[in-house]
Amino acid sequence: MAKTVLVVEDNELNMKLFHDLLEANGYNIVQTRNGLEALDLARTHRPDLILMDIQLPEVSGLEVTKWLKEDDDLRAIPVIAVTAFAMKGDEER
Repeated sequence: MAKTVLVVEDNELNMKLFHDLLEANGYNIVQTRNGLEALDLARTHRPDLILMDIQLPEVSGLEVTKWLKEDDDLRAIPVIAVTAFAMKGDEER
């Protein structure tokens, strides 16, 4: 059975890149551009991995990741933070 990856990314080109790479390697992909929707999708689909853009509109990916890790049912899902705009200090967060 294929593993499922939840991609949370608001940039259309980045979303397409993640989608194409994951699909080519046999993963199921669930995607959203919205951090709040990501929580609902994580609860519904129980992905094996979440790729989380840290700079989302409305609510940051860092905040969404914090909420995921505070949820007993979701905290075990690994989250990889991604961004196109790494700033000094982002690594510490």
